[in-house]
Amino acid sequence: MFTEFETKGRRCVYRADEEPEMLLVEAIDAREFEGLDAEISAIKKGCKNRFAYVALIVEDWNTELAPWTAAPVFGKVPFGDGARNTLEFIKNGVLPEMLNRFSSLRGVNIIIGGYSLAGLFALWCGYESDLFYAVAAASPSVWYPEWMDFIGGRQPNAQRIYLSLGDAEAKTKNATMATVEQNIRAMSDLLKGMPGVESTLVFNQGGHFKDPALRTAQAFIWALRH
Repeated sequence: MFTEFETKGRRCVYRADEEPEMLLVEAIDAREFEGLDAEISAIKKGCKNRFAYVALIVEDWNTELAPWTAAPVFGKVPFGDGARNTLEFIKNGVLPEMLNRFSSLRGVNIIIGGYSLAGLFALWCGYESDLFYAVAAASPSVWYPEWMDFIGGRQPNAQRIYLSLGDAEAKTKNATMATVEQNIRAMSDLLKGMPGVESTLVFNQGGHFKDPALRTAQAFIWALRH
């Protein structure tokens, strides 16, 4: 059962073990809430760590999770540049709230994860902030315009990064989104050459919309096991 709270005008939900020793953070939209039970159950089966999980409910997906503005890639809705505001909300809203509720979380490793554009947001946070020990990015939208230019030869702050992709995700008529496999392989290669960063790239069977909750759980499990 999840507990809901509101801080700084935004909704969050959490579930926690007694005396959690790690904190998992994820951005989700309202539709993904239905899959959270399956995701948390899978994480618990896959690791022995005591953890707290907190999700911030995103209302405007294309704005709140996008690191910079971009023209529409599918449909007619452009991307905004709200990622920095969302990161600040995690830093100044979500984390203090969770620390107040669970004193055992003070000083623990924080893992940020997500699926699709939320996975890209998690990766961006791993570069932009030193808050996060690990990033659990499941099927992240690394096709995002200028993403590969952004990471370039930059050293992420996160020490551990999980990347995954469905093996059919690049099979799309959308020319921008079709770059996702090429980009994630190139990103994986960049990370492997960086000192102090442990990373992995996993390919799952199927397209982008197959088993998102379980794919995200696998990403968190990898981060938790180490």
